[in-house]
Amino acid sequence: MSDASRTRARWLTLLPIAAVAAVNLAGVWGIALARRGAAEEANRLFAAETRARALTIERKLGDIRANLAFLASSAPVSGLLEAAGGDAARFRREAAEGALLVFLRSHPEVVRLAVHSGSGAPLLLMGRRGGIPVLWVSSSPTGDEGVAMAPDAPRLHASVAASGGAALRLETEVAPAMLLAHGDLPERQCRLADAAGAPLARRASRATDAAVGGRSLEATAAVPAEGWSAPGPWTLACSEPEQLATAIMEPLAARYRTTLALNLAAMALAVLLGGLALREVSRRERVEARAREEARVRELERQLFHAERLTTVGRLAAGMAHEINNPLEGMSNWLSLAREDLSRGRVEEAEGHLARVKEGLDRAAGIVRQVLAHAEPSNASHSVVDLHEVIGDASRLVQSRREFQRIQFALELASGPLLVRGNAVMLGQVALNLILNACEMQPGGGEVRVRSERDGGRVVAEFADRGPGVPEADRERIFEPFFTTKSSTGLGLSISHSIVRQHQGELSFLPRPG
Repeated sequence: MSDASRTRARWLTLLPIAAVAAVNLAGVWGIALARRGAAEEANRLFAAETRARALTIERKLGDIRANLAFLASSAPVSGLLEAAGGDAARFRREAAEGALLVFLRSHPEVVRLAVHSGSGAPLLLMGRRGGIPVLWVSSSPTGDEGVAMAPDAPRLHASVAASGGAALRLETEVAPAMLLAHGDLPERQCRLADAAGAPLARRASRATDAAVGGRSLEATAAVPAEGWSAPGPWTLACSEPEQLATAIMEPLAARYRTTLALNLAAMALAVLLGGLALREVSRRERVEARAREEARVRELERQLFHAERLTTVGRLAAGMAHEINNPLEGMSNWLSLAREDLSRGRVEEAEGHLARVKEGLDRAAGIVRQVLAHAEPSNASHSVVDLHEVIGDASRLVQSRREFQRIQFALELASGPLLVRGNAVMLGQVALNLILNACEMQPGGGEVRVRSERDGGRVVAEFADRGPGVPEADRERIFEPFFTTKSSTGLGLSISHSIVRQHQGELSFLPRPG
């Protein structure tokens, strides 16, 4: 190899290494930018969440005052001052107590509710005991509300006068801590303060910033609050460790560090294995070998496709012959009966048998149409079909065959028509296959029982026989094409299973003990 070739090979070896190094540096820079962008996005989302929480608190306070005003003007509360005694006064008081209890249950933030007369005397006192709304009874002759005020805990007060001339006033107490109750992360903390900066409520985090490490995300939002004991507008301030918001970037950074180490190892290996000539030759050989292999695979695929088409044609012909043979045998039996009746002068009976022959011809023609539409199943016509008529026609056709004269047929059909949407010829083909299969399993005579019922939005048809059953080893294969335990093509159950599935149904086999 000449010096020029060696220099060229050296440069061609170093260029990929330099390119990989540049890609790694760009990746490190991208991780840093992504981490910074994640922090900025987390800060923006945190501020939006804080504003949304402030709006929620404002809505809760507004709902409390609005419902309190509605309660003050309601008939149960304003009726407390009506001059009456006896049962009428007791009923009005109970109605007012019920309205106040409903108000407390609707607003878990309210811890106390009182109704005062125009002179300030308490008429009704409501509070909470263990979080449950209860009625307070004042023990002071002056109407002191006592423990209902809960003076040892911070409270927000609001009062509303009754409208409509009633000398009533409703006063409520709200626990500020309940306004901050939410299901946030345990590391998030929030603080609610009034316009003067006095704290109203604080939700402390379960972990300090020092324990989590790093900086914190902080956001504030104003909470308009009119008509409450604390001056507004209030301020909601929340904070959360920044590391929690950007934690999603840590797995990515760890994976990239692993990738960087693997890339360094790959570069060292590339230096040891470099050699432009050898790589060029190897690459050319691999390309040529791949081209030859792809050509061979395409030829095998073409042969396999041709063989599959031949197999499909053979199966189609066998299935068609099998399905048409059943109505042909029935037609032969009906023609024999018609011939006997004509020889005896029984024309009406012969005409009935010839009608059955016509039904067999129609069934064979329908099977041919089904085979022709096999390539496009959506073209098969569907209409409302009475399943009882389909089962009855198939049963009468099988009973006409001489070889099944010793088999008893029992039809236990549901009362009234059993209507389904489908193709009558295809469903008749299924019923005929199942009844024939049951009869053929009892060559020495037996019983075939057909039962039908409606199960919710579906219909169920059950075909039972007293044959020897299916061996356990063959139960998973009875619906496979060309599988049979007797001298047949093995296509009857397979075709029936396919037709039932086309009708969004299910064909299953169940052993019958005894």
